[in-house]
Amino acid sequence: MIKLSGKYILKFLQNHYEFVQDAFNYSKPDFIIDSNILEKLIEEYNISNDPKISVTKLIDVKFCRQLPTKDFKINRSYADFLQFLFDDFTLDLPQTLKERYKTIFELFTALKTEPKASKTIVLIQNIINIIDVFLNDIHRQTQRLLSDTESLKVNADEYSDLSKRLEKAVFWIDEYIEPLNKILEKGHPESFYSALVEIQKYTSEKQYIADSFKLKREYNKLYGSVVYARAELDHNLQKLTRELRPLLDRIKSDSIILSGFYHFVENVDYPENYIVPIPSPIKKTKGSTIFKEFYSEAEFFVDQFNYKTSAVYYEEQVEELEWLPDSTYFKEQLLKEDKVEDFYLWCFDALKKHTDEITLSKYFSLTNLLLEEDLIAEYKTDERITIDLKDASIKIPKVRVYERVSK
Repeated sequence: MIKLSGKYILKFLQNHYEFVQDAFNYSKPDFIIDSNILEKLIEEYNISNDPKISVTKLIDVKFCRQLPTKDFKINRSYADFLQFLFDDFTLDLPQTLKERYKTIFELFTALKTEPKASKTIVLIQNIINIIDVFLNDIHRQTQRLLSDTESLKVNADEYSDLSKRLEKAVFWIDEYIEPLNKILEKGHPESFYSALVEIQKYTSEKQYIADSFKLKREYNKLYGSVVYARAELDHNLQKLTRELRPLLDRIKSDSIILSGFYHFVENVDYPENYIVPIPSPIKKTKGSTIFKEFYSEAEFFVDQFNYKTSAVYYEEQVEELEWLPDSTYFKEQLLKEDKVEDFYLWCFDALKKHTDEITLSKYFSLTNLLLEEDLIAEYKTDERITIDLKDASIKIPKVRVYERVSK
């Protein structure tokens, strides 16, 4: 029995890279490979390569397992890593991604009502994991759609038939592009993007007012993950709406027109195959020699070559960054005063010297100094006072703060 380790598995992949890639390609899209094909791949590989490989060795390194049907299934962990390694991803139906929204919504709902700190941390970690998995899935879907659409655009061998191109373009629009747009739509209340916006609002405050430093740290991690996820989804949404959808619509339209033209040319000698009879150009008739709808469609197709499409520039909105206090500067000012009897009131007065618009985020950014390890905070009374900020009114305790003296 082989004792597996990370180094051993990586060495196996390095030594048998070509075989692994061939097996991966033959097993797509469900990562199941016929036993006869696998044995043939092993036989061809062993002719010119050392060390040799066998089915037993593949099973020992957990590369695959045999199914009751005698086929071999590639281990999911290997499949995910090889998709990343070869930059060759399989497409999942958008319904799979939609389930991620339900999961993150349920976890977020539980997070807002969970009283126990230990359970709260677990919920936060699970939400971060779901966000990471979702981003990875969206990246895979978008990259694969872009790659396949490019093949469709340049008439790759498997899409040389116009009817197949049209069928594939319609399928991708109906089954992938439209559903993905709904999942990522910003204004839709049940979209993944809307869930991220709600989580960001919640964690932006919680990362400052949570009960312990550990909880504040976990909320801060979740906040950072959500902000990054929103930026990534914006980027992928632009690819879907500005690149993929217009390109597929163009392929769909061109394929319909060209299919009709080829059908007309191929059946010139068999006029009975036409849906609408062709009038004789010699015999005088009241009808037109060109079918009206064909004329308008053909004119539309030809017109696209008569002018250059004007360039369209999208002006990106530049988000104004809110001024936040320099914690290093204010910490120096705090230490100069030796002891501060009312820390929270000191923070308010210090900010007032620099700005008239003291918001909740600015205030909590400065009060975060309380978490510094070289400062000691003492609570001597339960008395609280109210401070009015620009966007909130908060009650604060009286906290005495002074510098920790090293022993």
